[in-house]
Amino acid sequence: MKKLFKFLLLSLGILSTFLLGFHFGKEKIKSHIPKFQDDSDKIL
Repeated sequence: MKKLFKFLLLSLGILSTFLLGFHFGKEKIKSHIPKFQDDSDKIL
């Protein structure tokens, strides 16, 4: 039972780390893309 609990805890930790890295990586990539729609609003 202890091994199962450790395995589940380790799996949850690895999965949450992966999801956090994926989320912040996506945000970093989005910040490099220029926002063309915002620029068009300033011109008009």
